[in-house]
Amino acid sequence: MADRLRLALVFHQHQPAGNLPNVYSEVAERAYAPLVAALYKHPEVKASLHFSGPLLDWLEDHRPDVVGDLSDLLRRGQIELLTGGYYEPILVGVPRRDAVGQIRALTDRVASVFGRRPLGAWLAERVWEPHVPAIMAEAGVAYTVLDDEHFLAAGLKRSELGESYITEDNGFPLVVFPGSMRLRSLIPFRDVSATMKELRERHAEGAKLVVYADDGEKFGAWPGTFQRVHTEGWLEQFFTQIAQSDFIKTTTLEDAWVFQKPARRIYLPGGSYPEMSEWALESGAARRFAQARNALKDDLASLVAPPPWRNFFTKYPESNALHKRMLIVSEELARRSILDSSPEVRQAQQALWRAQGNDVYWHGVFGGIYLPHLRADAYSSLLKAERMLAERRVAFGEQRDYDVDGYDEYLFRGNAGALFVHVQGGAIIEWDIYASATNLIDTLARRPEADHEALRRAEKAGKLKVAKAGEKDAKSIHESVRAKEKGLVKLLDYDVGRRAFFMDSFRVGREEPVVLHGLTYQLTPQREARTVSLTLEPPTRALATVEGLGIRKDVRIADEGLAAGVRYRLRNDGDEAIALTFTSASNLALLTEGGALDTIALGTRKAQAGKPVDGKAVSEVAVHSETRHFDITFAIDPPAQVSVRPIYAVANSEDGFERVYQQTEISCSWDVSIEPDAHVDVEVRCTALGQMVEPEAQRQPARRRKATASPAGTAETQGRQKR
Repeated sequence: MADRLRLALVFHQHQPAGNLPNVYSEVAERAYAPLVAALYKHPEVKASLHFSGPLLDWLEDHRPDVVGDLSDLLRRGQIELLTGGYYEPILVGVPRRDAVGQIRALTDRVASVFGRRPLGAWLAERVWEPHVPAIMAEAGVAYTVLDDEHFLAAGLKRSELGESYITEDNGFPLVVFPGSMRLRSLIPFRDVSATMKELRERHAEGAKLVVYADDGEKFGAWPGTFQRVHTEGWLEQFFTQIAQSDFIKTTTLEDAWVFQKPARRIYLPGGSYPEMSEWALESGAARRFAQARNALKDDLASLVAPPPWRNFFTKYPESNALHKRMLIVSEELARRSILDSSPEVRQAQQALWRAQGNDVYWHGVFGGIYLPHLRADAYSSLLKAERMLAERRVAFGEQRDYDVDGYDEYLFRGNAGALFVHVQGGAIIEWDIYASATNLIDTLARRPEADHEALRRAEKAGKLKVAKAGEKDAKSIHESVRAKEKGLVKLLDYDVGRRAFFMDSFRVGREEPVVLHGLTYQLTPQREARTVSLTLEPPTRALATVEGLGIRKDVRIADEGLAAGVRYRLRNDGDEAIALTFTSASNLALLTEGGALDTIALGTRKAQAGKPVDGKAVSEVAVHSETRHFDITFAIDPPAQVSVRPIYAVANSEDGFERVYQQTEISCSWDVSIEPDAHVDVEVRCTALGQMVEPEAQRQPARRRKATASPAGTAETQGRQKR
């Protein structure tokens, strides 16, 4: 018994706070509940489990049977529950005060429900930076688990990863366990015998401890896994074999932390798992990163320096904008909470934390920035917090580089809403309506992704699997190229800049349009009473295709942030008349493309958000969004030719590539003729109205259960009680 290999099984369960209710139900039915039931059936198998705050809340409300089973497993001493950030934030991506607060909040929540305070934590997406130990230590965390890639990148050999290590930041210690990437690729996609062979080889090499740490969704919710894991009995076979094995003894991370001293001190470089590193890069850099790793073998591939997770803020300006918006709210709320501990402030704190959930800030097979409903929930949570802060605010505008791109943007924040104007394209990039807690421009531009090349190759070679994965398809989602429909390659169009309000372009005759979205405009704020005028002038050389053409646009904001308009002045400084078609396009964030909940009316013509519609001499466009709780009217002067188009992006997911409705573009076009030394003015005025959406009621702490006493039948549990 003494020389048995200790096997720590760590299962991580998480659903974003804004995910669809049916997703919670389905994944709980197919993965979470069966996994807990399997552990219940095998009392000899120990495990460590992590449930994020939103999922734990949902389980308590909708699956009390699962919560009850978890309580019983804790009483047996069979499992431990890990803590982590309540809403699963990337700890290094949020202010330290929020990171620590979120961990403490989940620790308190677990303690109030189950009567045991977690000592270990799950690190969201295994995103590590050297200052993580100090964050976790301040939050009361003693240990966490990372991928073995982190340790190999620090110069260790794979043969050295059979035990735990200790690290520190400014003297704050943290024990770190290496999770086996090899086991992650085997479980549950290969026969149980392959996993047992790997464990036997690790034991023969002298490993004292092997950790398997991965998502619980792999056990029933991933495509094809329910059939394999539960119907065909893979999990039952796995638990039975490790329980009957003569060389394996399962353990929790807590027991391993108590009874096995760390091998030595180590310092780990920043990084995450390899797929995340690749996803964080632009498509070209991602291909080079993959090529560099593939050119090396064994442990050498891990020495290719991974990019920081923060690269997503460069890859997706929308992610960066949401993140920097979150920082503004966090800073203001922190100042407010110094002297105000009212229920309203605590409720705003919860809303802020909810907006910090990691899923919406990045994209990979599992990332969520491509999912409009997750972005909508994040902005809604932020704006519910800011709405409380705005109650005492005097409307003001300021020039400020809030998104840290080297250029000052113009930020107007009133009592009813906020508008941000960016120099890129001279466009409004954010328009917040506080009543409905909605960012009208919560949009996403179409950009090249590295996996788009895999889609093109598979479709060209005829190897693309179309339709949802069947239950008998047991391959990992990383091993096949699948799409939900044919012809997605035709949708792989890319934008030159962000999708915003009042984006400019023009066309001369039948020539290609000249797109001004990505140009840097000159910004000059001018205050006139409660209206803010912004003068934006693009560089003359950008308009060289039409000699003498000059464009000036004035953006005016009124009604405490509920109205915004743009007036264009098209000048002819040349010697000959200019004839062109000028277009101003605005992109509106809706949540549905079909049905009657979100509609667009051009005069008397009404259409669904996902249906293309055109109109001539249109002077008014009215949009009603029941899903986002707002109405907005576009007044167009002079009347223009209006084109309404849904915009789709192509993204990869667990079920394969799919088209994802992102926003609806409303384009106003005028045919103009400008004589020398003359100008033409065109204007679009928008007025928005939001329906009041109340913040969710703050969850009351569960009645504290009596602390569960660990069974006293083993030396290990006795030792834990002493500690």
